[in-house]
Amino acid sequence: MSLRPFLAPCSAQRWSGARLRLCAVGVAVAVVLSVLAAGCSGGGGRAEEDDTFVYLSPKGLVTEWDPARSYSDEVVVLANVYETLTRYNADTRRTEGVLATEWSSSKDRRTWTFTLRDGVRFHSGRPLTAEAVKAAIERTMKLKASASYVWDPVEKIIPLGTRQVRFELSRPAPLDIAASATYAAYIYEVMDDAEDYRATDRGTGPYTVSAWRPGSENEVELTAFEDYWGGWHGNRYKKVIFQAAPQSSTTAQLMSSGEGHYAGGLPPQLVDTLRGRPGLSVRERPSWQTLIGLLNTEKEPLDDVRVRRAVVLALDYGELIAASRGALVRSDGVIPQGLLGHTNDLDLPGDDLADDRKRARKLLKEAGYGPGSGRTVELELTYPAGDDTIRTLGDLMTAQLRPFGIDLEVRGLTWSSAQWPRAKNKDPDERQDIFVMYWWPDDAESLSYFRNVFRTEKEISYNLAYYSNPGLDRLIDRVGALTATDPARAVRTYRTMQKTVIDDALVLLLGTTVYHRVLSSDVKGFTDNPAYANVVFVHDLTHR
Repeated sequence: MSLRPFLAPCSAQRWSGARLRLCAVGVAVAVVLSVLAAGCSGGGGRAEEDDTFVYLSPKGLVTEWDPARSYSDEVVVLANVYETLTRYNADTRRTEGVLATEWSSSKDRRTWTFTLRDGVRFHSGRPLTAEAVKAAIERTMKLKASASYVWDPVEKIIPLGTRQVRFELSRPAPLDIAASATYAAYIYEVMDDAEDYRATDRGTGPYTVSAWRPGSENEVELTAFEDYWGGWHGNRYKKVIFQAAPQSSTTAQLMSSGEGHYAGGLPPQLVDTLRGRPGLSVRERPSWQTLIGLLNTEKEPLDDVRVRRAVVLALDYGELIAASRGALVRSDGVIPQGLLGHTNDLDLPGDDLADDRKRARKLLKEAGYGPGSGRTVELELTYPAGDDTIRTLGDLMTAQLRPFGIDLEVRGLTWSSAQWPRAKNKDPDERQDIFVMYWWPDDAESLSYFRNVFRTEKEISYNLAYYSNPGLDRLIDRVGALTATDPARAVRTYRTMQKTVIDDALVLLLGTTVYHRVLSSDVKGFTDNPAYANVVFVHDLTHR
């Protein structure tokens, strides 16, 4: 599962079990335009160092070096240091081999066998073996951190010689997809518990960590692992620098002046200032990252499903999408396009605005609210402070809801010290009414949109609608196995699950993020893969 927007210049927070990335975008288009007009458009800078790739990132990129615990923005670094058994190709919708060259499963999808690539070495020089794979995955499972839940079906890992590994599962599962997860699927050399994973890296990837300078401009530097199994033929980048650019205006200036090779997360209106500029190219692609608002089902007045439905129906989603200025596109449902379970034939709020608003007024009247009733629906919406897109949408939502007698207060709160702790308050009355966040999956499955966000929880984690439905829980627990054994039935089950969430009015589907990437024209071979949000696999690239 997952959460939040992402990098450069987004500051993303992720918490165990799901991804919550909180993007703070400060748009200074006028400043950038004045700088560009002054002639800041061309070469020089780091781009002259042909074998160095500069990734412009937020400040404070790395919060966790342990590959089994990592669950935040440092993934863009670790994905170039560590590798997984497989990698998911979002274009073909199939897994491809990385550390595994082939794999097979039993007919019931409860036994999987992976054959390891020959000649792979860890950065320490130790060869990759089946025992090493077993040790890494078992440690990740034991820690129960990050997205380790992707391995939950695994009961036993059995090395078969040095280059084959057999996984025995408690239930059917698409283990090749789990093995490709963005988090918690890395194969690493297990160290003694007393050792610090920050002090050295123990991956098999193309790069090793040569420097980490928290708080400095060049926060992380990677250098080529000369014994990398993939080799270094062609004009590949031998060095990678993750350079802090906390403001989007600064990022745009650095890209235009040739100081950077890649920037993601720029607001569309700022990206527009860079289109067509010499030495730059702009890429756009819909993501799997959705912006959602979870409605508090335990607190008045949203504990009344009629009020929740009225709020959901009263909004003009087309107007909200237009206000995002290209940052978002309409969501077809809970599951974004490109994932199993996506459908575009759900009866969604906003499909018939006039009828929806008529129904909203009727529901509010039945619940004893609305114009003429003398009772106002007072709601508080919280979002991660600094996200200008959400702030804009929040102001517009306030205006849209006012004619219905719904008074919406929109508050930007610091994520770690205010928004998140408040959402987990033991007293339901002290929590927010609507919690806005970004969400995306940890692997190329739709399960995390439900398992983490809508399944019953004894202790609050990510179900910030505070919702409990045993019937939905049973579907959530069943759909993972169906994905492996009967995909058509899994699609039907996901449709039922989405209808339940929509009919019970648990969530505002505010849109799906569109990725906007700016790259140096010197960079060749870049592929934007929504399965790995904001990750650039630098070894795949070449330069002129």
